[in-house]
Amino acid sequence: MPDHIKKIFIPFILLLIGVGVAAFLIPYEQAVVAEQFCGYPDSHKQSHQLRVWLLGGLCLMPFLCSIGYYCMDRLDRYTLRTFANSFLICFGALFMIMFLEDFQDNVSDFQKSDQTGSLMAQHYLNKMPALTVFILPYSLMLSLLWALGKMSKNQELVSIIQTGRSVIRLTRPLALVGVVCTIICMIFNYHWAPHAESLEDAILAEATGTTLNAAESVAFQNGSDTRHWLVGSFPYNHTKGAPLKAVEILVMDENHKATQKIIADEATWSSESRQWTLSKPIIFNLNQNPTDESKVFSNQPPTISTEDMVTDWPETPWQIIHPGLKAPYLGIPGLKSWLQNYTDNPLSDKRSYQTHLYYRIAQPFICLIIILLAAPLGIVLNKRGVGGGIAVAIFLCAGMIFCSTVFPTLGESGHLPPLIAAWATNILFGFVALILFYRRITGQPIYQSIKKIIPFGN
Repeated sequence: MPDHIKKIFIPFILLLIGVGVAAFLIPYEQAVVAEQFCGYPDSHKQSHQLRVWLLGGLCLMPFLCSIGYYCMDRLDRYTLRTFANSFLICFGALFMIMFLEDFQDNVSDFQKSDQTGSLMAQHYLNKMPALTVFILPYSLMLSLLWALGKMSKNQELVSIIQTGRSVIRLTRPLALVGVVCTIICMIFNYHWAPHAESLEDAILAEATGTTLNAAESVAFQNGSDTRHWLVGSFPYNHTKGAPLKAVEILVMDENHKATQKIIADEATWSSESRQWTLSKPIIFNLNQNPTDESKVFSNQPPTISTEDMVTDWPETPWQIIHPGLKAPYLGIPGLKSWLQNYTDNPLSDKRSYQTHLYYRIAQPFICLIIILLAAPLGIVLNKRGVGGGIAVAIFLCAGMIFCSTVFPTLGESGHLPPLIAAWATNILFGFVALILFYRRITGQPIYQSIKKIIPFGN
């Protein structure tokens, strides 16, 4: 097919595919967001509404990338094609390794279900965003070193440099790949990747027929401070009518003095009537002005009801469970909603949620930093080969994995401010990337200099 036809035909096809996928996914996501607002009326609405736009942008990403590709010159397109071939192999290999490992771990659980096929499809479709975010940086490093090593071996990099292009100009299309991958990871990291991790255990529990709790021992007080809830456990399907277990409710009057304590084994919320049903509760009447601390309960015996108690309390299961949700399983909208409503809660540890909020934004930039690290290590303009660069890249990759675990942990524990803890890995290795680029541009050796400090293989 002639190039001038490709420049129109391929982007047009990708545009049609993107619009078709968006037409299927966006209405579903809009319904999920509407359900979110129904259950969490105090959610951070702007961040949840942004989910729909980000999903639409993700569907159009192939079309936009194809436009950018055909706007480049021939050398840039050749560099990208060489890199793309290596990337597809590396990404596919890592994906298959992760998939087979997960399948081997969980196939016995799926076989216990009568709906093995549907649960497996649901599991791996939900896991796709989290898996992509996890393996994409490593795929970029491996494929970039492979592609640049191949071009160096064939003296193609030398030929490109001799056309007058600098090292920075040579790596510009590769840096654009890093920007695109950063955007993709940022979209997945915004909501879908952490949400997938939270659903994984629930799907496996459904396959084995066991009960799995979404949260345990959750304390909640409503906005008017007239009811304090303590819920022993939340089933994962509490949004579909599954009852809350081991519920204790302290009822307050308008002066915030306790009047009743209600204990029930189960509490069920109906989305149709928006009412709570407490299963045969035990009701304790409390003295509002006890003469001493030992006389909080009145002299009247507790009321043990033989019938269910129905109330029209406005709080929903979503609101009650929200303080007990774990930060690693929340995306940016969930973290913003949590910080908006529970920062002042004396039982909360807001450092963990603040650190994860900043880390959700910072983590995708690792893709761009990986490109900036691997490019000067992979560009070799002599016959030495890229073995030394690969050794340095592996060492730096291990360091990034270590730092991306340690720094957020220090932020959660309060030893570092959350913002610094989230961005420390990017800042540190971004600085290393600038040093490597400077040495490559000025013709100074990289591997030999590092080998003097860390003698690889000696």
